[in-house]
Amino acid sequence: MKIKLWISLVLAFLVFIFITQNTDTVNVSFLAWSVEMSLVLLVFIMLGAGVIIGWLLNSYIRYAGNRKKQSHRQTGIVNGSLNRHPDTGSATIKDEKEES
Repeated sequence: MKIKLWISLVLAFLVFIFITQNTDTVNVSFLAWSVEMSLVLLVFIMLGAGVIIGWLLNSYIRYAGNRKKQSHRQTGIVNGSLNRHPDTGSATIKDEKEES
């Protein structure tokens, strides 16, 4: 637990140094808008945008994966492949775990 505290303190100190050294203002142009802001504010806004985009993509990937698993459960395929019996044509699930 103490290592997390030390890492947090070191990161906070590095952020403080970054803020004090990057107080210059920059002109940001995007499409028809133009804004003048502090460089450190711009970096933190872009960091926040990156975190939000990463969170949204991760949520979508998990949603798509859960939806695919749910679709497989409804069709009878869980952890294996669906096999048809050659004589009767009835479906059996061949579990991959049983093979090994």
